[in-house]
Amino acid sequence: MNTNKISYNKYVAEIIGTLMLVLVVALSGAGLSAIVFAGMVLAFIVYLFGDVSGAHVNPAFTIAALTMKKIKWQDAVLYICSQLIGAAIALIILKNIPDFKFMDLGTAMPELSMMTIFMAEIVGSAIFAMAFSAVLHGRTTKSNAGFVIGMGLFFGLLAANIMTKGVGMVNPAVSIGTNVINWATIIGPIVGALIGAWLYKFIVLGKLCDKDSACGSDNESNCCGESKEDAVDSSSDSVVIIEEIEVVK
Repeated sequence: MNTNKISYNKYVAEIIGTLMLVLVVALSGAGLSAIVFAGMVLAFIVYLFGDVSGAHVNPAFTIAALTMKKIKWQDAVLYICSQLIGAAIALIILKNIPDFKFMDLGTAMPELSMMTIFMAEIVGSAIFAMAFSAVLHGRTTKSNAGFVIGMGLFFGLLAANIMTKGVGMVNPAVSIGTNVINWATIIGPIVGALIGAWLYKFIVLGKLCDKDSACGSDNESNCCGESKEDAVDSSSDSVVIIEEIEVVK
């Protein structure tokens, strides 16, 4: 019975976390205050659900974690489905709020090209992904994880909004949930998350693979001190991906 609960609670956490994030982003208006609220609610979500699902609440980060073998592909698919479900529920709620108006990129920012938005999403998501990666690789304490990721979202959104004069999502689920659906806001965050995650690993952890120069010269270690066995699947050694620990319990 406990095993069945563990099998599903992480996906429910992703649905609820994504729903919360989209609603706060959509209802907090625009400008600096909206960016601050977005960072705060994401930090809150990490503290709520970090021990359950890792609180990805972002398909781009789930894809980045998958490429780094920090999550199994089966879970990655279900995480993304859960995030999209949360975004869809948020979209339905927002459409039923009287007088609520969705952003229309064509009318709100007619001078912006999709390529400009695409590049802004890449830059913002790359910044955000570095904070996510610090937690993913256990470079922060568990108690600081929410703060680090929340600040990552703040600075990522700030960069994206500066580049686009107020249009920045850095999360495909948020784009879908707020009805700002186009190729730039869907593909841009994925590209940015991959760049940021791997750039962080290269700069901070030393190398993309093989022996890690940043953590010593132990011949038995790969990728920042991980053993050869851990380097293949290290999903149980960080706050972000912990499902294997939970299943053992």
